Amino acid sequence: MTAAHRLSARSDVGRRREHNEDAFRCDADLGLYIVADGMGGHAAGEVASTMAAQRVTAEVERNREMLLGLAREDTEVRPDDVKVMLGNAVRAANAEVWAAAQANPARRGMGTTLTAMVVVGRRCFLAHVGDSRAYLVRGAEVRLLTEDHSVANELRRRGKLNAETIAKVAQKNAITRAVGVFENVEVDTFHILAAPGDRFVLCSDGLHRYLDNDDALRPLLENVTEEVATQRLIDFANECGGADNVTAIVVTLPDEDARQTVVAELSRSYASLSALPFFRHLEPREILVLQAAAKVRDVEPGIEVVREGEPGEEMFLIVQGRCVVKKGEMEIARLGPGEHFGEMALVERAPRSATVVAEDDTRLLEIARVDFFRVMRESSDTAVKLLWNIVSVLAARLRETSSQLGEAREQLAADDLTAQLFDEYPGVLGPEVRDTLPTMSPGMDFPR
Repeated sequence: MTAAHRLSARSDVGRRREHNEDAFRCDADLGLYIVADGMGGHAAGEVASTMAAQRVTAEVERNREMLLGLAREDTEVRPDDVKVMLGNAVRAANAEVWAAAQANPARRGMGTTLTAMVVVGRRCFLAHVGDSRAYLVRGAEVRLLTEDHSVANELRRRGKLNAETIAKVAQKNAITRAVGVFENVEVDTFHILAAPGDRFVLCSDGLHRYLDNDDALRPLLENVTEEVATQRLIDFANECGGADNVTAIVVTLPDEDARQTVVAELSRSYASLSALPFFRHLEPREILVLQAAAKVRDVEPGIEVVREGEPGEEMFLIVQGRCVVKKGEMEIARLGPGEHFGEMALVERAPRSATVVAEDDTRLLEIARVDFFRVMRESSDTAVKLLWNIVSVLAARLRETSSQLGEAREQLAADDLTAQLFDEYPGVLGPEVRDTLPTMSPGMDFPR
């Protein structure tokens, strides 16, 4: 199911704490990796993190057949099924930790962050609560996959926090969501596409609090094994002060012969999606989620992708190959890798305005309207950004149309004045008429 994952995991008490409340689980056979950072004092945090990690592991193990089915590409198992299962596993852990806290007054209020990742073939599923983190390292790029549920990040999202004011915020590291603190918990669940050679880092805030930016991870991970990488991460956090427990898991997916091709395609489609006006202002993780919602479609030369006048509910991004755009029998454009068409089908039910035909063997990324709106339903933050982008695009197109109409009106007015001039002075002929008349010789009467 998850052959030859290379991995290493370490946890350290740090420089200032007396005991370690972090917990982690790694099951390469399941493709499951978990980091949990407990809270509650008097060893209650350690209980909460261990209990939650164990319960999530047990729930995923109970659904092993689902993971095997997805790995076999059984049509009965959808990626969404795994995502829902992983979210339910975290909610089951929340119920267990909550019940244990209610049963023991000394442990009331205990809880834990939890970041869980399941890798099945080319898909990576995540469930996340709190401020532990998951990162993706692909080539030279480092991307944060999770969003902190913390006071500081909430203020940042609302535009209330900048680098100058963050130091003044009291309890800025307090978390706004945790497993087990309340009877119910909201879980972020999503999945992205993985590529051969991708490296994932899961860690507690004892590490990432010392990272000035995501790229600060890169020099700690470059050209070293997973064992060396985890030790570097622990040492780095302790050298920076070791104010909290530090836990790090580093997982690298196996390389394949097609690695360069797969990575190039994913990188190209990611860059193209990021550049589209509809998807402006999205975070890297949001682009990755949108990318995973798309379907890959291979089209042979001469095949119509869309036909003028027919309904459509998909937009298309060209990954490789070329397409010709036609209006009736007239060719109006040629599109190549990184270019797109049909984006308005995501937001309106209208016939296609042109026909698009594959010019050669073409690979497309297809985003259906139903998947587009599913991504918005799953994240209110993403939905707000996407809707704002759509409104901005439509407003820009309305301004452009208004400008074109204004120019057309001016042209029509000029044409009307010209016609009026010809009516008032019938002896005045335009050049297109004069050119059709016979050559005049001296003394000839000009026709009236």
